[in-house]
Amino acid sequence: MKPWEIITAAVVLLAALGGGIWLARTVAPEPVIGVVRFEAVIDFATAQQMIDLLEEARQDPRVAGVVVEILSPGGYATSSESIFYSMLQLRAEKPLVVAIDGMAVSGGYYMAAAGNRIYAPGSAYVGNIGSRGPRPTDPYIAPDELASGPFKLTGGSRFDRIHQFDLVKENFLQNVVHQRRNAEMNPLQASPEVLGEARFYLGSEAVALGLIDAEGGLSDAILAAAELAGVSSYSVVRLIDYLYGPPATLVYSDFAAAIQAMLQTAPPDVVFLLDSRMPLTGLGEDSAIDRHLMNLRRIAPARLDAFPDLQSSPNQTPGGGQLPVLSGSSLSQPGQPQPTQPGESTP
Repeated sequence: MKPWEIITAAVVLLAALGGGIWLARTVAPEPVIGVVRFEAVIDFATAQQMIDLLEEARQDPRVAGVVVEILSPGGYATSSESIFYSMLQLRAEKPLVVAIDGMAVSGGYYMAAAGNRIYAPGSAYVGNIGSRGPRPTDPYIAPDELASGPFKLTGGSRFDRIHQFDLVKENFLQNVVHQRRNAEMNPLQASPEVLGEARFYLGSEAVALGLIDAEGGLSDAILAAAELAGVSSYSVVRLIDYLYGPPATLVYSDFAAAIQAMLQTAPPDVVFLLDSRMPLTGLGEDSAIDRHLMNLRRIAPARLDAFPDLQSSPNQTPGGGQLPVLSGSSLSQPGQPQPTQPGESTP
C-alpha cells in the first residue's frame, strides 16, 4: 500500500471518528439523572402519583438513574408497600439512590429502604420500623341488617386483626432487613429485634446501625446515581418536569393537615406505617414534657441498678434504684425558652 493511500485512509478515519463524536454530542440525547422529591404523607393519591412517575422513569431510555429525595412521616401501610415495590422494579433496571431530607420514618423509611444507597444528614430522623392502627373490635350484630356470616360486618375476630396487624409489621421489618443486609456500601449492623422496637434514630446513629449508607445530602445522592449508572457526562433534571413538562406538581407538604385528615377519614381497620408522634408543627402543644419525652425516645433506658450509691428516698423504686427527679431545666431543649414562674420574665 502506497504512503499516500495510508495517509488518505487515516484522514478519512479521523474525519469519520470526529464526525461521529460530534453527531453523538449534538443529536444523540445526553443521559440524565432524574430527581424526584417526595414531600408528603403517604396515602392512596400521593402513592399513585409516585408510582406512575417511577414507572415512566423506568421506561424512558434517556433516564440513566433516579434520585428520590424523601421528606415523609409515613402513611398507609398498603400505599407505603406499593411504593417500595415500585422502587424495587425501577432499581432492577436503573440505579436508584435515596436522599433523606429531614425525616424518612415509618412508611417513609420503607420507601427509602428500596434504594441502592441511602444518604441522610446527621440530624435527620430515620427508622421507626413498625405499624400502628386502631384497637380491633369484637364481632357484633347490627339490628337493622343481615349478615351471611359471623365476621361479615367486621372482617374477622379481634385475634384475626391482631395477627394481621403483626403480619404487616413483620413484612415491613423483613423487607428492610433483607435490603439493608445486602447493601454494598454499609450493610445492616442491627438485629431484627432491635429494629422491631420501632425507634427512630438520628442520621449519624443510622449510619452506625447500617440503616443508611452515609451522611450526606442530595448532591451526594446525585453523584452516587451517576457513578452507579456509569455516566460521566449527564444532566440533572427535575424528573416530573422532564417527563411531563412544567409546571407540574407531585405532592403537597402540609404534614399536619394531611395526617389529621388521614386519621379522621381512614377506614376503621386500616393499618398505618406512620409516626404521628413526630414533632410536627400543628399536631399538638409543644410542651416542655413533650420535648423531654421526645429526647428520652432517642436514648436507651438506664438500668435501675446503675445507681448503687443512691440512698433510699421517697423516689426509691422496688429494685433499689432511685428515679431521677425532673427539674425545670431538664425539660427544656437547647434553644427553647426556659419555663418561668409568676413574676419572672425570659431574657
